[in-house]
Amino acid sequence: MALQTNTTLKTYFNTGDQPTEAQFADLIDTSNKFITAEATSATIAVTDDTDYAVPAISQPAGTYLWEVSFISAGNIVTAGSSGNDLQFEIGTAASGGQIVALTDLLADGGAAVTMTATEPVTPIIGGAGRPDNYAVGAGVATSTGVTFAATGYSAAARDLHVNFRAKGADLATAATTIKVYMTFMVA
Repeated sequence: MALQTNTTLKTYFNTGDQPTEAQFADLIDTSNKFITAEATSATIAVTDDTDYAVPAISQPAGTYLWEVSFISAGNIVTAGSSGNDLQFEIGTAASGGQIVALTDLLADGGAAVTMTATEPVTPIIGGAGRPDNYAVGAGVATSTGVTFAATGYSAAARDLHVNFRAKGADLATAATTIKVYMTFMVA
C-alpha cells in the first residue's frame, strides 16, 4: 500500500484499535527499511559529448538515497588520452545534476580505463559519495570521488534521473547498456 513513518504505524495499534487490511499492508511495506528500484540505460555508443539517459527511477516519499550501483552489460573502455572519461550525473530533471553533478565514473588519466561487464560499480553507499578510486579492483581502475550537490533525502516522492556522458573523445569500446540500481532508506 504505502510507506508510513513509525509514528503513523504506532497509531494503528493503540489499545482497542482494529487495524484495517490497508493498515496491515502499510506495516508490511514499511517494515522493510530499504527499497530498491532499477532501470537500464539506452545503448551507450562511443560518441563524445552525447547524453545516454536512464529512464526515471521513482524515489518514495520520506526516503534517503542510500546506494547507487551501475552494472554494464558489456565492457566500456575510454579512449586512452588524459581527460577522456565516462561521466555520470543524478538529477531531479532529465540531464540534470541536481543531486550529483557530472562526475568521472571512468577517469582516464592518460591510459584507457575499462568498466568490466557485469562487475558492479557503486559510487554511492551508505548515503554518501565514495572517495577517488573507490572502484579499484571492482572492474574500474580509476574513478573520481563522488560529492552530493544536494541532499539525497526527499520528503515528497520524486523522480531521479541518471545520465551517462562520454567526455573528451569518443569511447574506444561501448555499444552496451548500463543497469542502474538505486536503494532508498526509509526515514
